[in-house]
Amino acid sequence: MTSTEKPTIALDQTEFEVLSSIRSLAPQFGVPSKRAEAYGVWVVCYRRYCKVHDRPWLWMSSVSDFMDFLDTRSEVSDPERNRALDGIMFYLADVRKAEDEENDKEKMKPSRVPSSTRSLFGQLLLRCDIQLTQAMQLRATDVKLGDSTVTVHDRESDESQVIEVPASLRSGLKKHLDRLRDRTDTDDPYLFGHRGPEDEQEEELDEPDPERTTELATLIMQTFDEEDAPDRPEAN
Repeated sequence: MTSTEKPTIALDQTEFEVLSSIRSLAPQFGVPSKRAEAYGVWVVCYRRYCKVHDRPWLWMSSVSDFMDFLDTRSEVSDPERNRALDGIMFYLADVRKAEDEENDKEKMKPSRVPSSTRSLFGQLLLRCDIQLTQAMQLRATDVKLGDSTVTVHDRESDESQVIEVPASLRSGLKKHLDRLRDRTDTDDPYLFGHRGPEDEQEEELDEPDPERTTELATLIMQTFDEEDAPDRPEAN
């Protein structure tokens, strides 16, 4: 007889805090509760992947590796894979940025700029492989369309790095800058910031089944536990 018992996995304190942050801040970004639940379980799954493989989870190279890993899992459909990327980017960019702004309101003021995680922002970071904390500091003046470059600043070292924008993203970046200037009166706005109510139509229309997503992500995390080294330190 086939067992109908659903797979379960124990969460640590940080994972509970991640889920709590996503649930509490989702309404601020117009993310429905069901989607927030699906986002949360994928973020936890991604964090487990980084922990098991000793990779820093604030780097887009790690996100790219995780997406490649999901491509090898036949049970993960394309829509579910896209939802996983949305969830990871929602947490790493929007949720973490909102928490930073709450703790440091003077240094980071929110802007009402769309930040669709399956379009320009996610693709730019995946292809350029820069740290998320640096990417969230990009401003409009950091983009040089004529040279097809963006200048990335490191606030801690005070150093800058010029990165070439891939050809496939140049048209999208120009459109994003035009839209950015139309929607804000700030002289030098952040390139990627918070969505406003006028941008909610950019969200996906189909709502996920959180129970199915949780079961799928849990099964994948169980495979991590099987290969996890017991004394491996957690990646930050």
